[in-house]
Amino acid sequence: MAIQNKVLQAAVLDTVGINGLDTQTHPTSLDNTWFTKADNIVYTEGNRVTFRKGVKQKTLSAGQPIGGLVEHKLSGKIFGAYNGTLAEVDLSDKDNAFVNTFSTGASDSNWEFVEYDDEIYCFQQGADPVEYDSGTWDLLSNASGYNKPTGVTTFDPGCGLGFYGRMWAAGISEDKNVLYYSELENPHKWSTGDSGYIDLKYVWGGDEIVALHSFAGKLVIFGRQNIAIYNNPWDVSNMYQDEVIEGVGCVARDSVQAIGNDLYFVSDTGVRSLQRTAMVNTDKLPLQEMSLAVKDEMISHIQNSQNIKSVFVIDEGLYVVSFVGLNVTYVFDITQLTPRGTPRITKWHFEGSRNPISMTYSEGYGLLFGQEAGHVCSYEGYYDIDYLGSNNYAYYPFTGGFSTVWIALGQGFVSSILKKMLVVVSGGQGTDAGLRVYKDYELTASSSATFKLNPTLSGQEYKWGASDALFGTSKYAPIYGLKEVGLPLAGDAKYLRFEMDGVTNGHKASLQSITLLYKQGKTL
Repeated sequence: MAIQNKVLQAAVLDTVGINGLDTQTHPTSLDNTWFTKADNIVYTEGNRVTFRKGVKQKTLSAGQPIGGLVEHKLSGKIFGAYNGTLAEVDLSDKDNAFVNTFSTGASDSNWEFVEYDDEIYCFQQGADPVEYDSGTWDLLSNASGYNKPTGVTTFDPGCGLGFYGRMWAAGISEDKNVLYYSELENPHKWSTGDSGYIDLKYVWGGDEIVALHSFAGKLVIFGRQNIAIYNNPWDVSNMYQDEVIEGVGCVARDSVQAIGNDLYFVSDTGVRSLQRTAMVNTDKLPLQEMSLAVKDEMISHIQNSQNIKSVFVIDEGLYVVSFVGLNVTYVFDITQLTPRGTPRITKWHFEGSRNPISMTYSEGYGLLFGQEAGHVCSYEGYYDIDYLGSNNYAYYPFTGGFSTVWIALGQGFVSSILKKMLVVVSGGQGTDAGLRVYKDYELTASSSATFKLNPTLSGQEYKWGASDALFGTSKYAPIYGLKEVGLPLAGDAKYLRFEMDGVTNGHKASLQSITLLYKQGKTL
């Protein structure tokens, strides 16, 4: 029999899930700062769980998946790639957005866009490089004075870099181990002047170059199984090898992103960071695993699809990684690191071929997606929105939700008499939400409730301590935009786990607090 007349206790779970998703660790070994499911959610600046934004189509379909997107920084124009075609994407004319098209002759649209000296250079394995110069697209080989590297039959690099005063390219079909660099300040000349090459076979043995990037005044060459780093890349006559990181490489060219003073990329074991750390007598580049919390499932996705796209959303601090074809998108929030020193992670998914297969962050439009359905869309609002033409849209709600770990109410040998759960949610006008509570490792929910969020959306926001504070009789007036939901609980338990989800209705909703009310029960 439970002990009677115990004092009602309140467990305020104000840090629930703040470290994001962990599917790697057994749930019984985690504290309540982790989620075991975190779908279609992100975090507010105040570390509150909220819906991801929606994807709003800003064009009619191009008829083929949008395999590449880029913003030309000089002009502010957006360019997209689909079915071997490059086009300007005029987002001001949704019905006729794809204009000034250029047929590349390539069979695919998996281009890497490299902006250098106000021009755009496009690289794709097995295709002639393309150049955008003074408002015109053309094959690089048609440029005046062009020459390809000596001894190369077909110059078709799969990756490139415009930095340190010249163009760099690698991964040609004939030999994927060789890095080529153009003349200084002349990206059309690859076999004259101070142009040249580095044969990585003599550096790392058998591998292939996947991606190139600048980093802390160095040149980083990503292979699939190794990473080579060179110093003095601005002076090729004095360029020398800094180090070779063996056994770790990059599996996807478009996974590499510059994030502050760091580089993130996807290796065969997940997302890694290449970070330069100042240490006594050394400046070597240690690697850190950023996806430890989802390592096994991410490895599984990598094995099933190495067509991986990524973007860094600067204004929200998000490194977004999409596995094309699997409709799985991981979101790494670098604004707050977990106690492990890694970003907190959530996952996104999309319905109806709205999933991103290309991404770019633009100054003019923020985050843009190229969709499998052939549209270019923005990241805004709280619906997934399809464009039907003639300024007509269709609005689709999506579901976001999370699951907690098993939360101990006592010391494991003391049960608790459950009374009530109080949940406070901000905003979300019209959102349909559900809450389910599980006890003591049971698979079936012991309590559940569905409710609609209809917080007060008008009237005075009451304050305390400000010069215009409305105290006295207004002290207990409802605060603008908040709703408290109570879920009665019954029986007793030692551990609780709960799930919460919501179906968007066009408004932002964020979880503010969860409180469990219970009394101490019997000692086992």
